[in-house]
Amino acid sequence: FAEVTRLFTLAMLAIYTLLAVAFRSYTLPVIIMSAIPFAYMGAVFGHGMFGLPLDMFSFFGMGAAAGVVVNDNLVLIDYILKREALGDDRRTAILNAAKSRFRPILLTTLTTFFGLMPIMAETSIEAEFLKPSVLSLAFGVFFAFFVSLLLVPALYLIGSDWASARRNASARLRGATPARGAPT
Repeated sequence: FAEVTRLFTLAMLAIYTLLAVAFRSYTLPVIIMSAIPFAYMGAVFGHGMFGLPLDMFSFFGMGAAAGVVVNDNLVLIDYILKREALGDDRRTAILNAAKSRFRPILLTTLTTFFGLMPIMAETSIEAEFLKPSVLSLAFGVFFAFFVSLLLVPALYLIGSDWASARRNASARLRGATPARGAPT
C-alpha cells in the first residue's frame, strides 16, 4: 500500500503539472482536481454498500475514477474559458458551460456506472477479484458527478472573486483606482 500511495501521489503531481502547463495557471489545476477526493469518498461508500473491504484493486479503481473525474472537470473548465474568450462575463460563462456540458458529463457518468453494473451484480468466484476496482470506479464517478457540476464552477467563481479582491487591494495600496469587474 505504501508503494501504491507513492505512485498515486506521483500520478496526481503529473496530472497537476500537465494541467498547469496546458492552462498556464497554478490554480485551475487545483479547481479541476478538487473533485478527486469526492470520487474517493464515493468509492469508499460503494465498498460499504456492498460490504467489501478496500484492497489493492480498490485503489486501482480509484485511480481510474480520478482520471474520469479530471476529464469531466477539464471539459467543463475549458468550456468556461472558451465562453469567456467569446465575450461572456464570468457568471454567464459558468452558467452556459454548466448547461452545455451537463449532458456529456451526465452521459459519461451514467454509461460508466451502468456499464459496470453487470460486474457489480456478478456472483461468480471469477468476478470477485474485479469487484473492488469496479465498485471504486462506478461509485467514484457517480459521486463526483454532482461535485463536477456544483462545486467546481463555484470554486472557479470564488477563485475569480478572490483574484479581483487581491487586484483591488493591490491597486489601493499603490494609490490607483481599482478596476471594476476586471477579468482575472
